[in-house]
Amino acid sequence: MKHKLILFFSVTFLLIACSGKTNTSLQHISPNGKVKINIEGKRSTSVESWKVDMNVKAYGFEEGKLSFEIYSDDISNDNVSFEWEDEFHCKIIFRQSDGEERTFQLIASPKQLQMAEI
Repeated sequence: MKHKLILFFSVTFLLIACSGKTNTSLQHISPNGKVKINIEGKRSTSVESWKVDMNVKAYGFEEGKLSFEIYSDDISNDNVSFEWEDEFHCKIIFRQSDGEERTFQLIASPKQLQMAEI
């Protein structure tokens, strides 16, 4: 009986872990249309962290990329926000499952393209 119970919980856990999203993407274009932000997330199971690639294409620059991990149920407009301070500065905020926020500063102008976590 004990082995059947362990097997039942193991199978249940695996079904739950495999039933969520494992790939997602989100796109945002700046208000002036000059900056395109693509966010792609991947994970093996729904209980793991997301491996995120944030790609930015702006003006004449080559596409820039920043990679990191985030702990969240999903990556969507529900937990990612884009706050444009002006035409060239944007804060990208990821809200994790535990309520913590990770903030990235993007500077995208005709003269420079920079992005970093702050």
